[in-house]
This record gives sequence, C-alpha cells and structure tokens, in this order.
Amino acid sequence: MKKVYLSLFLALGLFGFYSCTSESESNRLEQEQMAQVLADIHIDEAIIQNMHLGNSDTALVLYHELSKQTLKKRGLDSTQVAKSLGSYVKDPAAFVKLYTRVNEIIEERRKNTENKKAAAKKP
Repeated sequence: MKKVYLSLFLALGLFGFYSCTSESESNRLEQEQMAQVLADIHIDEAIIQNMHLGNSDTALVLYHELSKQTLKKRGLDSTQVAKSLGSYVKDPAAFVKLYTRVNEIIEERRKNTENKKAAAKKP
C-alpha cells in the first residue's frame, strides 16, 4: 500500500510540475470527472508497478501509453488535466476533497473487482 501512496505522490509532483500556468477555477475539470481520471491514472500506475519490470524505461513507456489511453477514453488531453490539477493544488481544501474522492473511487473499484472474482469462483 505504501508503494501506491508513493506512486500517487510522484504523479502529483509530475502534474504539479506541468501545471505552472495560472488557471482559474472556472476552467478546471469538475471534481468528480477529475477524481475519476486520477483514479484511472493511479490504478494504471499500480498495475505497472505490480508487473515488477526490471527496466524503469520500459515502465515509463508503458505508463505513458496507458495514460494516453485513459485520457483518450475520457475525451481529455494531458494539458487539460495538468491545468486542472494545478488549479486544485492551489486550493488546498479543494485538493484534499478531490483526493478524498479519488481514494473512495479506488476503494470502490477494488471492492467491485474482489466481488467479481468471488462470484466467478462460485460454481
């Protein structure tokens, strides 16, 4: 679990780095949409991390490809997401609320996956 939090922290740093421009709250993605995107990205990171790839370059390439697919699936681009995240970072209360929701989404998805696996095992 610590590795997941480390991945979350690293992703935040990456998004924070790319969001140096000032962006008003009116232009940022809605909290639920942003939370869904971040949950997808963090789950992708966890999947890659659990692959135990020996080469960090391979993991980085795979991460970028999964991120592109995630954003494409949601009809977003990386600039939009980075600017929105930068806006949330500048508003600590909104940021905490956003990541509380991200954690809830990840937990819901984990439970759904476990329930599906348990149902598949039943004869």
